[in-house]
Amino acid sequence: MPVRNANHSIHSYVNGNENQEILFLEIWTNGSLTPKEALHEASRNLIDLFIPFFHAEEHLENNQHKGTLPLFNFHGRLAKPRKTKKEIALKYIYIDQSELPPRVYNCLKRSNINTFLELLNNSQEELMKIQDFRIEDVKHILDVLEI
Repeated sequence: MPVRNANHSIHSYVNGNENQEILFLEIWTNGSLTPKEALHEASRNLIDLFIPFFHAEEHLENNQHKGTLPLFNFHGRLAKPRKTKKEIALKYIYIDQSELPPRVYNCLKRSNINTFLELLNNSQEELMKIQDFRIEDVKHILDVLEI
């Protein structure tokens, strides 16, 4: 994992007549990305987690005559996705969210492969052309993807 450790603290201060708060974040990485990049990707991933709930709210607004929303569960959505939905999902799953070894992760990042969709759009032969990429790395990727 690129992020080794993270801490936060919230401090109060007075700005004129108003009490304000400031958030301090400390982020340590393994060097494969900067703390600023890690914060950016973590923020984007957190936003992506809440997107289905926004769609559920839109569904409620469009169907106000219904009293309850259907329960959201990941299994139901993963069991019968269309191909385009799979591609959309893979587009937003970043390789840094996986348990890839740092060397494999760095090889992929250097080749501008950031998401699983980008990774799966490459053949094994194309991956082997990546500098410092080995056949064992393909096995690591398959293990992570559980293919």
